[in-house]
Amino acid sequence: MGNFAASFGIADKEDTEEDPGYIWNYREGFDENTSILIEMKEKGGYLDGYEMHQLTASASTKREDYAELSDADYANFREIHMGSIGKGILYRSSSPIDPGMNRNKEADAALQKALVRTVMNMTDFEKDMKLYENYSDTFYSDCDIIALNMGMNVSEKSFTDKLAEGFRFIGSHEGPYLIHCTEGKDRTGFASAVLESLMGASPDEIIEDYMRTYINYYHLEKDSELYKKIADQNIRTSLQNAFGIDDLYAQSDHLSEYAETYLKGIGLSAEEIEALKKNLSADFE
Repeated sequence: MGNFAASFGIADKEDTEEDPGYIWNYREGFDENTSILIEMKEKGGYLDGYEMHQLTASASTKREDYAELSDADYANFREIHMGSIGKGILYRSSSPIDPGMNRNKEADAALQKALVRTVMNMTDFEKDMKLYENYSDTFYSDCDIIALNMGMNVSEKSFTDKLAEGFRFIGSHEGPYLIHCTEGKDRTGFASAVLESLMGASPDEIIEDYMRTYINYYHLEKDSELYKKIADQNIRTSLQNAFGIDDLYAQSDHLSEYAETYLKGIGLSAEEIEALKKNLSADFE
């Protein structure tokens, strides 16, 4: 989930509104012709990563390959209801407008059924969002939407600035709310986990919600060895790094406090956090 070029002092990525959405600003001594040699530190050091990539390559865009799933699960659409999060107020999903994964129609139908009013789109620029085929015919297009075009590195300032902007949007608009990216997996998974932590969810609840995406997309078996590896290396490590703690479970009674400190650190005021918590704790009838 990191940024290789920035981490190793080669170049810094700057967001733009021109395709592909960013430019590289090279640091002194580097340019687009720079060659990089990568060697493994130890034998088998990439085995876990290799296994995860083999798994993600198995995802299908054919509805018939997921006959055991409901349309909502096929679209990776689900309610987040844990801790003090209200009933029917917060949802997460794959993109309801991007047809690339052949799940957009099922996602749009699910958000219509949930009567979603406010959307945090972590993937698109607003101008690009409206260019998807049949966009104006979707239920999605009538929602209040913030389009953030966020990258994948959850530790970059450009990511956290936009995450704060998205959470402010939720705190200042009426629910029910939808958070989505393309697959509803990584960016959506992290944003959901932060909110779940803020609202008092347990580590088991947070991790189970994150990993349900891997069950929906890749038929991953719960409690398998690979399930545990992905949970530990992805969401558990990401939250621990974000919150500045060594062990999510050891600090389980204080996750809400750590989440609140994290949100203040990325720019939300105490008043904005309270507005966010108030909106997320309300039941939607």
